[in-house]
Order: sequence, then structure tokens, then C-alpha cells
Amino acid sequence: MTINKRISKKPYSMKLLTKCPFCQGRLNSKYDNLKDRLDTTNETFSFSECSSCHMGMLNPTLIGDASSFYPTNYLSEEQDSKKSTSRKGFDLEKWYRYNQYKFDFKLLERSTGITLGRASSYVDIGCGSGERVTFVSEQGCKEAYGVDKFDFAKIKSKAEASIINSDILEYKPAKKIEITSLFHVLEHLENPHQILTHLQKHVVKKDGHLIVQIPNYHSFERHIFREKWYGLDVPRHLWQYNEKSIRKLLEDSGFKVNSVFQLGAPLHPVTLVPSMFKELDVQRIWVNRSHGDSYKKLMMLLWAFLTVLTIPLALVQNLFKRSSMLTVVASKK
Repeated sequence: MTINKRISKKPYSMKLLTKCPFCQGRLNSKYDNLKDRLDTTNETFSFSECSSCHMGMLNPTLIGDASSFYPTNYLSEEQDSKKSTSRKGFDLEKWYRYNQYKFDFKLLERSTGITLGRASSYVDIGCGSGERVTFVSEQGCKEAYGVDKFDFAKIKSKAEASIINSDILEYKPAKKIEITSLFHVLEHLENPHQILTHLQKHVVKKDGHLIVQIPNYHSFERHIFREKWYGLDVPRHLWQYNEKSIRKLLEDSGFKVNSVFQLGAPLHPVTLVPSMFKELDVQRIWVNRSHGDSYKKLMMLLWAFLTVLTIPLALVQNLFKRSSMLTVVASKK
């Protein structure tokens, strides 16, 4: 499979962990010979689980610049920065993504009572495509920003949203922010405690809130699919959190956990289909350059069809609060 690779600016290294970095518990080998689902490397990887807090982790873990594992179109089907994929009329894909965003921010509202229209400011850390920032602005938030060290933002988002290309630790807004989000970012970070501490000190205002969303290592899916679970996503995902471990990490970083939701958006069972069928992975379809547009359209149709069929399974996971998504709302202590 040919992909659009991002050239690494400096080499990365692999560090063997002998104890859990979060609780100092004993590490047990869980999975070996794991392969990158996006084929950015031929290397294989190993995975460990802590015997105490039961979180999982890539082990040996990545240290340094891992940008070579992120194709330039990792978060969007846009492959050429000179082209726009904007559509005229009703945009079904955009509606589908916005449905996910609405669900996520409803969880924030359930926990805090705050709606986006009443929020004075918002920043999406690790904003990726930047579309969530555009959504928040459209909901009436007075000031909405996105921060990402990679330039993954969509052309439309660049035109409509305030996107800041910056390392997280270098981002120190002059005016602190009411709502800060980390959607599917924390599992990628080499130093999550340092990042969260920085956000607590320099970004989140005194009465502000933090919303974090990550893959749920305690989900039914992870136990069923094991090493084939889409949420493992080696080598990009360094850490796999459960409720216990994410609570401890946030509290150790100066936050008070208000709510934990092991719920997924009903129309978005995003990890089920690619866990069962490797080729029916939206990101894999995007980055694959060895097939033409007709093949990609067919695969996207198959993915959409099977995703609809798996919605009842997602609802069952929600019923038992064991969804593949873990969302946490926190505030400053």
C-alpha cells in the first residue's frame, strides 16, 4: 500500500518501560507483533498492561519525533492543500461529523450546565482538521481557537476558524480559556502529565472546564477484539486509559474530575467495523494511494453500510456503560 508520508524532522527512539509510569505497578506483556494499521512502517510493536491500574501501553514506547507515522492526510481525505473538498448543497459527511460533535458537547452540558452558545471562550488542543473549532463557533461561542503543531487543518477550517500552529507547551494565551478540549489527543502524547499540568496552569481559567475524550481500554470491544481492536492504533497510541487511570492522571495534574462517561454517540460506532475488517478503515482508505477513486468509493459505501448495521451493538455497549469511547469532564481544583 502506498501512502502519503510525512518526513520526520528528527529520529525517534524506543524506550523499554519496566514499571507503569502512572502508578509504578508491574507491567505484564499483553500483545506482540502488532502492525501499524496505516502501513507507515514495516516495524512490529509490543504492548503491555499494568497489573495494578490495568491501563495498557505501547512497550517499548516511542520517544521523540513520531511524525513519520502520521500521513499528511491522516485526519482528512484532503490530499492536496491547493484543493478544497467543499460540497454544494447538503453535505452528508459534514452532518454526520457534526452529529458526533453535538453528542460530545451534550456530555459537557450534562456535567456542567454550560452550552457552547453561553461559553465565552473555547480552545481545542490538538485540533487536527480544525472542523470542531468551526462547529463551536457556529454554535455561538464568542471566541473559539484550535491549537495543533501539525498543519492538518482543512482548507475550509483555515478560512473560517482561528487555528494556531504551536506546540502545546508553547501555547500560553494572554486570556485564559473557559472550555478546553482534548479530543483523542491524550493517548498520543509522550508526556501527558506535563501537558495536563501546563493546561491547568496556563490555559484553563479559574472557573473553566476541561473535556477529554480517549479510547476506552475497558470497553467490551477491546476485550472481544483483543490485539485487532482498532483503538490500539500502534504506534500512534502510546497509552490506553480506563476510568481509574484517567481519573488519577487528571487529579495528579491539578484537576477535579466532575463526570466520566463510558458512552459513544449512537450513530458513530467508529471502532467496530475496522476492528472486524482491516480494509474498511476510513483513515486507511484515505491514505491508500495504490487504488483509484472508484475503489475508495466502494470501500466507503461498504463501511457506511456495515456501520449502520453495528449501531445496535453500540447501543448495547452504551446500556452497560462499556462503550469504546471514554469522555471525562474536569475542572480546576
